Amino acid sequence: MEKPSNWSELTWEQKRDIRFNAWLNPEGVKFVNGEAEEVYKQRVTRFIKAFKLEEPDRVPVMLPTHTYPASHGGFNFHGMMYDYARTKECWIKFMNDFGDMDSFSGPGLVPSGKISEVMCSKNQLLPGLGLPEDSPTNQYVEGEYMSADEYDLLALDESDFNVRYLLPRTTGLLEPLKKLPPLRNLQGTTLVALLRDPELRSMVQKLLDLGDEYDRWTKAMGEIAEIVISRGYPPLMGGGFMAGAPYDFVADMLRGTKGISQDMFRKPQKIHDFMERRLKMNVEAVKEAPITRSPIVMMPLHKGDDMFMSDKQFDEFYWPTLKATFMAMIDEGLVPMPFAEGRYTRRLKQITDTPPSGVAWYFDQTDMALAKQTLKGICCIAGNLPSSNIMTGTPELVKANCRKLIETCAPGGGYILAAGASVEKGDINNLHAMMNAAKEYGTYKK
Repeated sequence: MEKPSNWSELTWEQKRDIRFNAWLNPEGVKFVNGEAEEVYKQRVTRFIKAFKLEEPDRVPVMLPTHTYPASHGGFNFHGMMYDYARTKECWIKFMNDFGDMDSFSGPGLVPSGKISEVMCSKNQLLPGLGLPEDSPTNQYVEGEYMSADEYDLLALDESDFNVRYLLPRTTGLLEPLKKLPPLRNLQGTTLVALLRDPELRSMVQKLLDLGDEYDRWTKAMGEIAEIVISRGYPPLMGGGFMAGAPYDFVADMLRGTKGISQDMFRKPQKIHDFMERRLKMNVEAVKEAPITRSPIVMMPLHKGDDMFMSDKQFDEFYWPTLKATFMAMIDEGLVPMPFAEGRYTRRLKQITDTPPSGVAWYFDQTDMALAKQTLKGICCIAGNLPSSNIMTGTPELVKANCRKLIETCAPGGGYILAAGASVEKGDINNLHAMMNAAKEYGTYKK
């Protein structure tokens, strides 16, 4: 959907309302029947009111399903990477068996197994590819993929660094890229000459050969997503992209925990310089964000946790560019939804400086009573039912803990019931208990 011609003249709230309307009336969706369309609108409206810090009919629920439909259907993550047809069957079975959900989505974060085999990632392990086949999920492998003395090289030309240094270090198939000369020197027949190299030629051919498989994978994932929404289940994370904190990019992708911890003392200005460049890139990307089926932008946050850095370091290194990223999204009518992995209890007093209803915080292990007290009237909050309750607990335990969260966080609006993290398996009745708790204890009186 195209932005209106007067987009730049609108307030951020007006832009957000346009995006919310596109979520409420998704373009190109063919609902299976009128009832599916009606409940879809009810569910989206429930979330919109929560994001706006208003009271909906009841507390909306984000079920922590992730790849749960696969295990429910007798399948697993490894199988999903290869058998797209059975994956679709699992998703349909789960919808048929479960019924009412406020939000649900397809398995878009599950990669293609055939593509992953050829790419040979060094920083992501997958079931059957670095992990046992029965592993329930993937695993990121952190490392120092950029040395401490390469900040200047990165600053000189980040695209060149990514292509000639980072990708060869993190992706087996792309190791031959380290043979390339600086990208700024490539012109004319130089490209032809480079492809005389057997390793580079083989790499390019393998990438070309993966094209058909990539099309099959994207088509299959897209079909599942369309089936889900056609049945009346709105996507929550559909902003068209995911984002993160500039600090996390250098910490997670380049230097690793040990490296970045040393750099904060030894090379603080190098970190700041990188984050400012990354922020500019984020802002430009946000300006181009199209109007999609959901304006919510999921933002996993890693190194801002209470345990990773001090309050002073958070104020100096983490928050300024993260807040600026939030503000760029808010100005474009998007709703940043940072997922505060770990514990953000100490951080609460440091994250209040955003426009009312501009940000929706999704908490993992944060003190929710303090979160409600600190962020009331400022941010919608979601979380933090322990995922262990879903995987190993009982419906009675789940319902009791959901009730506590609802009674603590729901008054006045601005709360979404959610678990602290997604689950891959567990008693389906525990998921039903989450929905039942919201209906029984989370209904707002009009």
